[in-house]
Amino acid sequence: MKAIIERNLPLNTKYIVTDKKYIPLSEGFGCTCDNCNKLIANIATVKNEEGKSFNIGFDCLETVLINNSLLSTHDIKEYERVKAMIPKVIRFSKIIKENIELNNGLDGLLFKRPSELMKEYFTYYLVKGNSKYNTYVKIKDMDFDFLLTTLKNIFPKLQINEIK
Repeated sequence: MKAIIERNLPLNTKYIVTDKKYIPLSEGFGCTCDNCNKLIANIATVKNEEGKSFNIGFDCLETVLINNSLLSTHDIKEYERVKAMIPKVIRFSKIIKENIELNNGLDGLLFKRPSELMKEYFTYYLVKGNSKYNTYVKIKDMDFDFLLTTLKNIFPKLQINEIK
C-alpha cells in the first residue's frame, strides 16, 4: 500500500480535480509538483475548498485520491481512465512524428470528432501548405478533448484543431 506522506498540500483539505494533461519532459516542458516539488509530465490540476489551484503529479494525485479518500469515487475512476490514456497518446504521437519526418514537416493536424458508432476511430488530416491528407487512427477508450489537448502539448509548434 502506498505510504501517506503529507507534503506541501495539507491532507485534511478536500481537493477537486479540474484538469489532467500530459506535457512531455523530453521537449523541455513539464512543471514541478506543487505538493512534492518534483519535475512532472503527468499533471493534474486540483482545486482546494477555497478555490486555489495546484498542479500536482499523478503520484501525488494517487495519494490524494486513493489513500486519503479526499475526492469522490467518480474522480478516482476518471483518474484511472486518464492514466490509461496517456500511453496511447504517446504511441500515437510517435506516428505523428514519423509523418512529420516523412513529409519534411507539417503545418498542422485537423481532427474530426468521432461518431458514437465509430468512437474508436479518429479521423484526422495532415496539413502541409494548402494540402490536406486524410488518414485515421484507431484508439480504444480515448477522450477526444484529452487527445487534442495532449497532442498540442507534445507538438507545440503544430496547429492542432478540431474540424467543426
